[in-house]
Amino acid sequence: MDDVVAAWLEDPESAARMAHVELIPARDPAFADLDPPLSPRLAESLAERGVHRLYRHQAGAIALVRGSTHTVVAAGTASGKSLCYQIPLAEAVLADRRATALLIFPTKALTRDQFASLYRLGLKELVPAVYDGDTEPEDRAWVRRHANAVLTNPDMLHVGILPGHARWARFLSRLRLVVVDELHTYRGIFGSHVALVLRRLRRLAAHYGARPTFVFSSATIGNPGELASRLTGLPVEVVDQDASPAGAKQVVVWNPPLDDPDSGERRSPLAEATDLLVDLVRRGRHTIAFTRSRKGVELVYRWARDRLEPDVAERIAPYRAGYLAEERRRVEQRLFSGELLGVTATNALELGIDVGSLDAAVITTFPGTIASFRQQAGRAGRTREESLAVLVAGEDALDQYYAHHPWELFRRPSEAAVVNPANPQVLAAHAGCAAFEKPLAPEDREFLGEEIEELAPDLVASGDLRPRGGLLFWDRREAPAPGIDIRTAGGPPLDIVDERGELIGTVDEGRAFSQAHPGAVYLHQGDGYLVESLDLGARLVRVRREEVPYFTQPHEETWVTVLRVAAAGQVGRFGHCHGEVEVQSHVLGFKRRGLADRTVLGYEPLDLPPRRFTTQALWVTVPDELVADAGIDAKALPGTLHAAEHTSIALLPLFAICDRWDVGGLSTPFHPDAEGPVWFIYDGYPGGAGIAPVAWEAGQRHLRATLEALRACPCASGCPSCVQSPKCGNFNEPLDKRGAIALLTAGLEAEA
Repeated sequence: MDDVVAAWLEDPESAARMAHVELIPARDPAFADLDPPLSPRLAESLAERGVHRLYRHQAGAIALVRGSTHTVVAAGTASGKSLCYQIPLAEAVLADRRATALLIFPTKALTRDQFASLYRLGLKELVPAVYDGDTEPEDRAWVRRHANAVLTNPDMLHVGILPGHARWARFLSRLRLVVVDELHTYRGIFGSHVALVLRRLRRLAAHYGARPTFVFSSATIGNPGELASRLTGLPVEVVDQDASPAGAKQVVVWNPPLDDPDSGERRSPLAEATDLLVDLVRRGRHTIAFTRSRKGVELVYRWARDRLEPDVAERIAPYRAGYLAEERRRVEQRLFSGELLGVTATNALELGIDVGSLDAAVITTFPGTIASFRQQAGRAGRTREESLAVLVAGEDALDQYYAHHPWELFRRPSEAAVVNPANPQVLAAHAGCAAFEKPLAPEDREFLGEEIEELAPDLVASGDLRPRGGLLFWDRREAPAPGIDIRTAGGPPLDIVDERGELIGTVDEGRAFSQAHPGAVYLHQGDGYLVESLDLGARLVRVRREEVPYFTQPHEETWVTVLRVAAAGQVGRFGHCHGEVEVQSHVLGFKRRGLADRTVLGYEPLDLPPRRFTTQALWVTVPDELVADAGIDAKALPGTLHAAEHTSIALLPLFAICDRWDVGGLSTPFHPDAEGPVWFIYDGYPGGAGIAPVAWEAGQRHLRATLEALRACPCASGCPSCVQSPKCGNFNEPLDKRGAIALLTAGLEAEA
């Protein structure tokens, strides 16, 4: 790969795009022996797969699991994390064929991949089976009766296994091991739901007399032990010293050129990624190009295919969710065999599916977290050969922060993943599920948390639960689990149907008013639809297929009321607090903007009800004397605060694994609860997802990174790389970049 990077550096155009080149040296393996050693049968089975010795982290994790210690293994791609649970599982069923294990994976593709891996062990005592939405009804009964290693996902566990636990009584009574793979994907509101699903599993296993050992595997994140413990409510030991070998890797940070220095507009990262994919494939390098969306996958594939010679074009393919399972398996097989030279993919291929050996990975825009960046970069170089990863920066503030601070990609620790199982709405939903499965008793606090006691009276008052004989029973006719979507806050999502009545997608209630209001343009797999109606009662959005030369942007007013201050402090001269707030948001109308030049084509008012919810927030208060010292007059103050709010939201994923779409914000020159100027950042989900407290703890680093991002951006007056936000409900007006720099500079002087 040295020749490739050298060729790019010799070309003036590509060299100007290369913001940084980092050489990550090769790493030798470190081995360790198990005591007692593996049984001859298991050792022979592993040897047939090429495993003759265990890496030190594998041996350490297996020893802990053998001792019934809940364990999380956090290590890089291709480090052999799967063996950390496969070996204890195999040992358990070899010792007692009746022992069972439940293995939970976030995607169906990963479930199928791990099923094949277990099957290849060739042990007749081990009977693995997949139990998910694709499992035929007649096969499900066979799985319950015969399988001792059931592979599933959190959704199926929530709605298909736990509510019908009586049919799983024998399996649950013998449950020895619960595996939770790809731990780092369980964050935010989804992770909060999964935490309650796992606690319900613990409760039912205990009911049948089992206390299983939990084993987690994770990419490298900032808090693997804390996250695993929050998900289960159990103490967890961490194994995070990766002892697997790795070849040398060169990582290039690639910043597309500015098309317009004043506006900050850069050349499309998708176009740049296509150039890189074409170049690498022509050089015979096996390459994966990641993009953030399904549409991006199709565009990069199509553009690359059209530019490549026919015989080479046949050796590239796209891969994403939405394809038939057979289509995805075919691409995986062609990748593994080396037949494919290039593949364009979403993060569906970021997780641990074995796709063989790749030479290069092109990552189109920063994938949101250091953990995901390292996972995607790690898809190249799964052997000891040299490899290459290229991060193509996008326009937004986080991408440009890393383009101007590239060393942070390699030096800074991974972000913390956050969950909030005490979220009142999430906990209430799962309390109902738990009561349906088995009446709630006072001792269930061990599993569901102390907060369940505070919620119980409200659940009784709402008619969900009925007390009798010291227990709480589910008091409705229908089962609660099918009505709870564990990937969103609140109830089930709204269905989006086209004019033929066919379901084309879903949207959760929290985003329906802003993304699926009447007149909105809705995109699905690159196709355009116009929203005709939004019916919350029927939980239905009706759309019609129509390509229009514009996109829509909602006009939304937001207000935040402080309910409780959990902690207060200072960052420089700023006040810095976090606590509980009530958010009221109201979509008032929308603008139509031209696709070509973003000009405003019209404004339409809407008659929609306001949305209110309680959540967690942090807020930054600004003393009047600081405003004066920064030289900001009353006219400039609203734009100054608005710009600081936007950029601090954009930089928040540096410190917590979240997305700017997971949070909201408000800034105002005067707020009665703050008694002066303030900006808020709040969790965008009712009850909160745990983001705000983590952000508050990162206060000084967070605000300083915000200031550095503003200073580093070369635009004159603000652009998508610094202060403009794609989700602003006020159309990015007003924004004052210079004022935000002046305010943060003056406010952080004491911390310099």
